[in-house]
Amino acid sequence: MSIETRAPPWADRQDQAYEALNDYLTQHQDEVIDISVLPPGIPFDPDRLILHEGSILGVPKTVLVSAFLQAKRMFEQNQALETTRIILLFDPEYLTAANFRKRKVLEQKEGKSCAGLEGFKQVLDRETAFLNSILTSPLFRQSKSPTLWHHRSWLLDLSLPIHITEDSPEAVLSFTRAELDAVLKAGEQHPKNYYAWQYARTLFNKLGSMFVDEAKHSWKSSYHAFLTTSALLVKAWCCKHVSDTSGLSFLLFLLPSLDSIARRRRIVKDILEYTVKLQLEQESLWTFLRTALADTLLEAERDPLIQQLSKYQSEMIIKQRTGDDQPRVTDALKWIEIYKKLLQWPSPEDRETKEK
Repeated sequence: MSIETRAPPWADRQDQAYEALNDYLTQHQDEVIDISVLPPGIPFDPDRLILHEGSILGVPKTVLVSAFLQAKRMFEQNQALETTRIILLFDPEYLTAANFRKRKVLEQKEGKSCAGLEGFKQVLDRETAFLNSILTSPLFRQSKSPTLWHHRSWLLDLSLPIHITEDSPEAVLSFTRAELDAVLKAGEQHPKNYYAWQYARTLFNKLGSMFVDEAKHSWKSSYHAFLTTSALLVKAWCCKHVSDTSGLSFLLFLLPSLDSIARRRRIVKDILEYTVKLQLEQESLWTFLRTALADTLLEAERDPLIQQLSKYQSEMIIKQRTGDDQPRVTDALKWIEIYKKLLQWPSPEDRETKEK
C-alpha cells in the first residue's frame, strides 16, 4: 500500500522553514556560522529543509524566503527577538528589526546587575557572533549592508569599555584584532566594501582616542606594536586584492598612526616593489603610491622611493614599453611633483641646511 504525500499548505511550509532555521540559529548562537544561500531551484523538502555540518549552514533560497515571511509575521505580532535573526539574514536593511535588537541590548545593559557583568558580556558576544555570521559569510548583499555595519559600530561603543575593564591586559587588543579580521573577511566577500572599511576606521579611531587619554592601562605598552602588526596584515590583504581601492585607502589612513617612519616606509616600499615587479596597472595601486609619496607621512624617507619610481620610468622608456603602466608611472610622478609643491616640501638641500 503506497502512501501519497502532498506538499503542505504555504502557511505550514513557512512555519516549518522558520522552525528549522530558527532552531539551528539558537543552537549555534554562541558561534560564528558560515552561511550560504543555495540556488532557488532546489525543491522544498520538508524532511531536509536546511543543510548543515557543524557551523557551516546551507539554506535553499525557497526555505529562506518562507522562513522570512513567517518571521516577519511573528515579529509584527509578538516582536520576538529571535525572529529578527531571520529577518536580517534575508533583508539586512530591515531597520525596524535592527533597532529592536539595539533596544534589547540596552535593556540587558540597564538590568545587567541581575545577571552580572559576565551576563551582559555574553549578550554582546552573541550579538557580535550574529553580525559576524551575516557580514563575513558569502552573502554578497548582506556583507555590505550599511544597516548592519552601522549596528556593529553602535555595538562597538558598548563592547570596547567592557574589554578595557577585563583582567587580561591584552583583551582590548585581542578584541580589536578580531574585529579587523572580520573586516578583512567581509572585504573578501564583497569587493570595495566601503562600509566594512569605514567601520575599521571607526574602530581604530576609538582605540587611538583611548590610547591618548590620561587613564593608565597595561595594553598601552603594546599599542604601537599592535598598530604595526595591523598595518602589515592590511598590506598583505591589499597585495592579494590589488583592485580594492577601499582596502588601500584604509591602509593610507592607518600609516600615519605608526610611530616609526621606517616602518611606514617599509610598507610603502613593499607595495611599490610589488607593483613594479609584477608590472601591475591597477589604478587603485597607483593612487595609493602617488598619494603616499606626495604626502608628508614618510618625511625624508620618501626621496629614495621617488628615485626608485623614476628609475622604473626610465627602464620603461628604454624598453619602449607600450603598455598602460608607463603612462601610469609618468602620471604618478607628475602628480607627486605638483602636490609636493602644494605641501611645501623642503628640498634635500634645505633639509641639510636646516640640520646644520
